[in-house]
Amino acid sequence: MRSLYWKIFLFFWVTLILTMASVVTLTGTIIENRQKLESHQIIEIAMELTDVYEQEGRKKLAYELREVDEHHGIKAFILDEYKRPISRVHLPKDWLSFTQPLNPERFKERTSRGLKAYHVSSSSGRRYTFVAQVFRDRSYQYWFPHLPALQLFTALLIVASLTAFITWRITNPLNRLRRATNAFARGEFEARVDNEVCCRKDEISQLGLAFNNMAERISLLLSNQQRLFRDISHELRTPLARQQIALELLARKLPEKDKSGTERIEREIGRMNELIDQVLTLLRLEQGENKAEQSNYNLSSLIHQVVHDATFEAQNDDKISLNLPNACNLMGCPELTSRALENIIRNALRYTGDEGKVYINVSQAKEWLSISIADDGPGVPEESLKHLFEPFYRVEESRNQQAGGYGIGMAIAEQAMRSQGGSIKASNRPEGGLQIDISLPIK
Repeated sequence: MRSLYWKIFLFFWVTLILTMASVVTLTGTIIENRQKLESHQIIEIAMELTDVYEQEGRKKLAYELREVDEHHGIKAFILDEYKRPISRVHLPKDWLSFTQPLNPERFKERTSRGLKAYHVSSSSGRRYTFVAQVFRDRSYQYWFPHLPALQLFTALLIVASLTAFITWRITNPLNRLRRATNAFARGEFEARVDNEVCCRKDEISQLGLAFNNMAERISLLLSNQQRLFRDISHELRTPLARQQIALELLARKLPEKDKSGTERIEREIGRMNELIDQVLTLLRLEQGENKAEQSNYNLSSLIHQVVHDATFEAQNDDKISLNLPNACNLMGCPELTSRALENIIRNALRYTGDEGKVYINVSQAKEWLSISIADDGPGVPEESLKHLFEPFYRVEESRNQQAGGYGIGMAIAEQAMRSQGGSIKASNRPEGGLQIDISLPIK
């Protein structure tokens, strides 16, 4: 069946039919077993009463017939082997009809009155006809009130079982699709929906195939984009190196007063080389080619080193406030962590202003280590926060290329954290400024 709609439609009707059939079958079985048990009980009573008649006479038999009526709800009379009544207790006026052959009319009339004849033998071997009228309200009083509850329980059990099965059949592939989607969103571009989901031949399988096709297309586009960036970056390095050599040769021939122009060109070439290095670093991180061998390192010492280098460049030792534990050991890639923290701290110093400060706080909670880097700068517009870690994205108002950035440093930081199983997010502080929160697993 190729449509989920028809699967659910048929499931509803199959469940309804199975439930009704099961309840009817269960009710019929219970009633049939009860009637068999009742017949067996009546036959035992009849045999006991015939023995009482043979051993103690008609008077004792009459007494026992009344006792049976009172305790068992059975009105009965007995005919001997010659079809003559042996007691007048409960003897109906038409008792002679029980001596005649049974036909459909008599059977219907007896059934409507609840009368049934049983042929029994006493201990001596003499044969009797025991005619009993059973009052259903007393015979069934101990079990019949529980029958609706039993029917309801059976119906609920069948519906719950079938509903659980069809729910699992629908939600299980949807959960697999959700996991593949989340993995793809995290940057695991090789994530795909497995064949078990895609072979279902319904709307869910079509959704899985559509996701796989989309993932293949996006992966191809990203791969082509990364290859293009890499090729362009590599191709640009050669002419830039030649220009730098030619510029140095030219500078030797020029007088000192004319060298300002060449120095400016040399700075621009340096900036181009820095941009190419950042692009290549980002591409290697995205493709997983820049994973250094993991080692155990002290995060506090690493942050102190990064902060020392950053404050030296800023020429201000009081710009950064540190709140670090004495020792904080991590298993990971210290080079990637250092590169990410360096980019974030330098950005914070660049935009915090002359009077502002940068606040670095490290804390540990269970199996995760949190690093918070906040500044007193102007912050970032709320609509730009979700784009802050995209390559080449720059906030026009304050964080732009003129301030010294290319929009790659934050993307490198995100990829560096993600490659180590961590995460990074940005938010604006209530008191003003940008805050970057990093989480790294403690392995």
